[in-house]
Amino acid sequence: MRLLLLTASYPPILGGLQTVAHTLAQRLQHGHDVRVVTNRYPRSLPAQDVLDGVSVQRWLFLTPDAEDLCRGRPDLFLASCYFYPSTLIRLLRLMQTFRPEVVNVHFPDSQLPFVLWLRRRFAFRLVVSLHGHEVERWFEPETDMIADQPNAGRRGRGAAISRLRSILQEADAITACSRYLLDKAIQIEPAAAKGRVIYNGVDLERFHDKTPYLHQRPYILAFGRLTYKKGFDMLLDAFAQVALEHQHVDMILAGEGEERQRLQAQVGRLGLAERVLFFGRADACEVVRLLNGCRFVVVPSRQEPFGIAALEALAAGKPVLATCVGGLVELVQGPGTRLVVPSVAAIRQGLAQWLDRGATSDTILAADRLEQHSWRHVVAQFERVYAEET
Repeated sequence: MRLLLLTASYPPILGGLQTVAHTLAQRLQHGHDVRVVTNRYPRSLPAQDVLDGVSVQRWLFLTPDAEDLCRGRPDLFLASCYFYPSTLIRLLRLMQTFRPEVVNVHFPDSQLPFVLWLRRRFAFRLVVSLHGHEVERWFEPETDMIADQPNAGRRGRGAAISRLRSILQEADAITACSRYLLDKAIQIEPAAAKGRVIYNGVDLERFHDKTPYLHQRPYILAFGRLTYKKGFDMLLDAFAQVALEHQHVDMILAGEGEERQRLQAQVGRLGLAERVLFFGRADACEVVRLLNGCRFVVVPSRQEPFGIAALEALAAGKPVLATCVGGLVELVQGPGTRLVVPSVAAIRQGLAQWLDRGATSDTILAADRLEQHSWRHVVAQFERVYAEET
């Protein structure tokens, strides 16, 4: 099979975790011919690369949009006028020489005008894979476009959601990383009902390492990208309310992101500077060791299409306290887990109960359920989707 993966970004490691596209490319190259085309962002990344044996090409997927002129970005508009035909020509040559049987689009966004253009000129099986932001952003109050808006200020967004609807209609198959996300996609475009859920995967072998991270006191762990959606500010407020009664327990917050400075300032205001450690970016091995050493993991998200942090905690055999949002509801189930509403009061209550009584960690995930999240199983599911007849 000749497989072309089109994805929004393609570093080999994202936040210490292998991306789905990278894992698919890496594992399917044995027995299949796999190419990856992605955005060249940041521009410092090489235009051509070979990562783990996978051929990667990075191009600028820019489409001319008059809204750029309205926003005072004539530079972006002019760059789009040049790179739009340039990228189309490159795609055309690739399609003519490589002749992919399957085109799998991950994080459909800036690639969509190009894929729709190809769809009218070449025969291939089109698989669209949804991972979160490309769907969830249309349900945020400030960008809610589910009902068409006539005002000119939203023309660019209206065009974007129209393209998303078009690609979901055109797709021969759709995958989503959770039932929650697929249901959201169906609200945008009913044709997405033909989709199926393929949960994200985790490298189970990583968790054979039982070495704990050494910290002077027992600690609660939370990790992920430091953004508003992840709800770490709610967790800090909740921890401040139980910290005095549990002075023997600290909190470690691992990850980087645009909210880090604000969260650090919040810790200072709450008087928790000696109790909360900002670990910074943790690589894959450091995540495992942080998990091994913690008492339990908290996933306080306001919005979560799947929940990689929760999956990794479960794979490490750690109790998980999470909010009942998005894909977390599908993942966080069974002994050693608890779901609470995404509020400071509910998170505080969950923290207090587990700190008072201790969180159970027996049979966090049954072996068969854990295997369903192995990369071997996830890749096999994608392979079956690719192989189906259009």
